[in-house]
Amino acid sequence: MAIAIAESLDHFVVPVDDIVVAEEFYVRVFGGVITKRNGLNTRIGGKRMGVYLQSDERPQPTRARGLPTYSFTTTAQGLDAVTKDLSELGARFDGPVNNAYSFANQSLFMTDPTGNHYAIYTPKNSSAPSNGANGRMTGVGYIELEAPSINASVDFYEKVLGFEVQSRTEDNRQATLRMASGQTLILTEAPFSSKGLVMSRKVPGPHIAFYVPATKWSAALKRLDQLGIANGDRGAAKERHDGQGGTYMDDPAGYVIQFITDGME
Repeated sequence: MAIAIAESLDHFVVPVDDIVVAEEFYVRVFGGVITKRNGLNTRIGGKRMGVYLQSDERPQPTRARGLPTYSFTTTAQGLDAVTKDLSELGARFDGPVNNAYSFANQSLFMTDPTGNHYAIYTPKNSSAPSNGANGRMTGVGYIELEAPSINASVDFYEKVLGFEVQSRTEDNRQATLRMASGQTLILTEAPFSSKGLVMSRKVPGPHIAFYVPATKWSAALKRLDQLGIANGDRGAAKERHDGQGGTYMDDPAGYVIQFITDGME
């Protein structure tokens, strides 16, 4: 059984082709609150969501559902409000869909103006963590990522982050892993799609951040050393205060993964 190192999906930073348009969309549809306009940081569901301006054009998706998918939890009222806003904006979306996943009652699948895929859903488990948010979104939900090699990605998230494999499809083209928080990581066999800019642990840009409790921080770094996972803090240009920590690494597919701990944003 995997030893839990990363406790939960904390936040994500996505590429966009127009920061102003993204700001307007995330504020209206997700109920986001702008906290910083260096790039763009918003607070959604009690957590930070950031964007980077992509340098290369990405093709627009043809469907509302696709990879990667970032998600937020919401209430029935929040889902209704999002559906109404997306309809008025003429945005691409599917749903609400009943029981799309074992952990979701109703799910709404959509794309933002850049073409990033999102899911907004009402969770079945009312005791799931919600970050204490009172806005339209109640928390960060599951995440679904491309995995050109399912086995390599499963091995990484199981050994490095300590996630527990819950299931695999018979054809081994999709795996579902559970985090200590109860959140879900879905890995789906697919080529790694362009994110519109360089993806590297050494280059500031889009990433996925997982929370490691301060009590496990030393163990997390030790685990990375033992497994030979190259990592480091690329936040030289950021303000770091005493007691803060963070490190970035590349996953086998091409995503940049951040370990974030207490005292960091």
